[in-house]
Amino acid sequence: MPLSIIQMWNKENTRKERNSVKITSAFTKWIRTKTGYWLSLLILVGILLISILISVSVGVAGGNLNILLHTLTYKGNLSEIGKVMLEMRMPRVLAACFTGAAFALAGAVMQGITRNPLADAGLLGINAGAGFLVSLTAVFLPSISALSMMVAAFIGSIIAVLMVYGLGMGKGKSESIQLILAGSAVSALLTALSQGISLVFGLSKSLSFWTAGSLSGITWQQLIITIPWIVGAALLSQFLSSQLSILALGEESAAGLGINVKLVRLIGMAAVLIMAGASVSLVGGISFIGLIVPHSARFFVGTDYGRLLPVCALLGAILLVLADIVARTINAPFDTPVGALVSAIGVPIFLALTYQRKGAII
Repeated sequence: MPLSIIQMWNKENTRKERNSVKITSAFTKWIRTKTGYWLSLLILVGILLISILISVSVGVAGGNLNILLHTLTYKGNLSEIGKVMLEMRMPRVLAACFTGAAFALAGAVMQGITRNPLADAGLLGINAGAGFLVSLTAVFLPSISALSMMVAAFIGSIIAVLMVYGLGMGKGKSESIQLILAGSAVSALLTALSQGISLVFGLSKSLSFWTAGSLSGITWQQLIITIPWIVGAALLSQFLSSQLSILALGEESAAGLGINVKLVRLIGMAAVLIMAGASVSLVGGISFIGLIVPHSARFFVGTDYGRLLPVCALLGAILLVLADIVARTINAPFDTPVGALVSAIGVPIFLALTYQRKGAII
């Protein structure tokens, strides 16, 4: 009798799993249709707008939607909470939107040009390289402008990528595992150097907070400088979407279809460097967004980069805005580094992905 009960229970679970798979498959097929895709984009835009309104309206100083609408439409002297919303929360949430989208797009493009599903700006040393040079610049040139700081982050990203590819190239071809290991080594080295600089020169608390990934203290001036670079690189990535989709078939197939693989990779890497460098210079090193978001988007919309990239941008923006809301409220009135929250989500997913890649890393 107990055996038959167990068998019945197993059959019932199997039936439920099959039904769940069928429902998921049907939903995935629908969302990949033209109507389903555009409706999904509208839903994601709606979720993002709602998240932005919540983020601007919620905080230690208080506030609500009525005050926000009054702040946006009133032309006279603003109240204290109105100033907080306009001068602190709005730049912060816009920074979360654009950098979250940039990190996600950088990860998706990086995975496309390397054909490595574990590629990410953080895992390949870009974040660490940008953070190292920004830390070094902040020590010796403390009065440097936001634009110059972004240039320093960009140069640091280039140095890190050159180091990773120099270590990870093997006999004319960059293997997935070699790049990941090289990226881990370079990231560890540059992170250690950044920490050493912090100890020797006594970096301020704000810079240390920035290194961990934070959206605190973002100003309108910084946004005006960095957002055009992010938008330009994002448009460049979208321009490469068809080539990236073909490149996913393999280098030989892409070359046979007339794709200049080296040129596509060069332009794609430039777009990744601009997006990651600009984002890191603005909010610090926030890892794993470029890893978990493209995989989530790819599950629903497939490998067509023309559709994948817009979904990645929206999901990345939503993820970072929601993470920032939690970071501001979980330990109020103190501000929790948003990078720590994103890493807490990203590490388990990264381990699951590496486990699935049979012998890749673990």
